[in-house]
Amino acid sequence: MKLVLFEDTNEQAQSLIAALKAKLHQNDSVQHFIPAGEDERIYDQRLIEALAADPYRDATLVIADRDLSKTPMFRGLSEPTVRRATAKLGIPECCYARSAIESDLIVAAEQPEACIAVSIQQGLDGCASQIIAVAKGFVEITERLGSEMDATGKKSPGRTLAGLMGKPEYADKIALYASGDQNRLTAVLEARGHGLEEQRRRLACLLGYWLWDSVLRFPGVIVDEVAASSYLNIDAAEFHNDVSIKALFESARYLGPFAGAKGDLWWRGVLDEIVASEESPHGQDFASKKLGRTIGQSKCCVDSTQAAGYYCMLSQKPVSLKNSKPGLPWFPRGADLARVSTPKFEELGPWL
Repeated sequence: MKLVLFEDTNEQAQSLIAALKAKLHQNDSVQHFIPAGEDERIYDQRLIEALAADPYRDATLVIADRDLSKTPMFRGLSEPTVRRATAKLGIPECCYARSAIESDLIVAAEQPEACIAVSIQQGLDGCASQIIAVAKGFVEITERLGSEMDATGKKSPGRTLAGLMGKPEYADKIALYASGDQNRLTAVLEARGHGLEEQRRRLACLLGYWLWDSVLRFPGVIVDEVAASSYLNIDAAEFHNDVSIKALFESARYLGPFAGAKGDLWWRGVLDEIVASEESPHGQDFASKKLGRTIGQSKCCVDSTQAAGYYCMLSQKPVSLKNSKPGLPWFPRGADLARVSTPKFEELGPWL
């Protein structure tokens, strides 16, 4: 793998590079982007040419700080500019922010383009682990895509992504998460004049963003730890802390691309199959039977007397059907467990 880092503070750059190198294999590398010199052209064109040339060409992943305003010979450079340039080249990009508030907004807010954001709040070591997991996810997608493209017959994007995730039977559900990132779709279309390898690389980039920013982000086909506990009607704290409860649902874990970068994830359909195997009405009843003790029920973050069942995208907490709003314009159609709690909606409604 080759990683390229955009960071305008040299001390921060060297610290993050050291953290990344400590986790990379011997044949992998990380390059700090250093502008070659002054240039009067617009940033986008300069970056496209620089990233297409040595020593940055063939990057597996570009990493950029959200604040690049101090970059020498690139005064006023921004992470969205880097993102546009990488989109044109079909190179994956992820960003990080030093501010916890800014980092939360990157994850929660609607993005005009697909955006991969990693956290630096827990320290450089954790950030480096997340970055490498993102890079490995794109490598995994590219490698798996070879067999998917070689298969006889044409496949829809949903069927292709379902195959890459290891669950071809979920193709119709995954298709409901259709990506709206037209910039990256354009990059794939522009690759038609190139060789098969270039087309595969660009398609892998598009599918990777779709998987990260839509399918894995919004609970529906895949659920994270909080959404899983809410859906199973199990108290979120118990589900988080009790390994014996999680062990009951081990066969439902998502192990596909980006699994290591997104925390614990589960296939919702497999959770249903596990619960149904004991003819239980929900996961709390199933777990209580299996463990021989009473497991706490999920609690709505707005009214703790009510069971949750859903997931608030802004507070990242369990929420009930009664105390939440569905169907925001930026929710994919397949994300039927994604909601916004009523208090958050009343507070931020005009922005949503």
